[in-house]
Amino acid sequence: MKILAAALLLVCAPVAAQAADNFTFTTTGKTIDGVRVPAQGVSFQGAQITSFSTDVIYGDGHKETVGGKCSVWKNPPGAQFDQSGVCTSPGAYTMQYSCQPDQAKDGLECWGYLIGAAESRYKGRTGLVTYHSSAKGIAGVGRWND
Repeated sequence: MKILAAALLLVCAPVAAQAADNFTFTTTGKTIDGVRVPAQGVSFQGAQITSFSTDVIYGDGHKETVGGKCSVWKNPPGAQFDQSGVCTSPGAYTMQYSCQPDQAKDGLECWGYLIGAAESRYKGRTGLVTYHSSAKGIAGVGRWND
């Protein structure tokens, strides 16, 4: 029993020590510009530029708000993901992401890879996020890695 307790302590200790690196977030955005082909109709290929503001709450309770711009584009038919994109938040991070339509819910399920900006406290770090995007906004979870 003592060995099991010790093993659980060793497994959980890194998670507890890095709790501040786990976070939840909500994001609001606004379309700035975009291009699409064809110019009308349901089916199109193109790209869209948006601005965003994200409220982040870390595991230790501290909060921050970051903003920036994103570009999203439709991937070709048969691609692994329906759409992909990149976001930049000056002084914080760059995020590369991909999304799939969620048939059960209204919106998209998305996954992203974070790269800390050289001038930020995240310098040299990477992270991961997963989130749901819909007309109501974006909400998700993430973690900065060591």
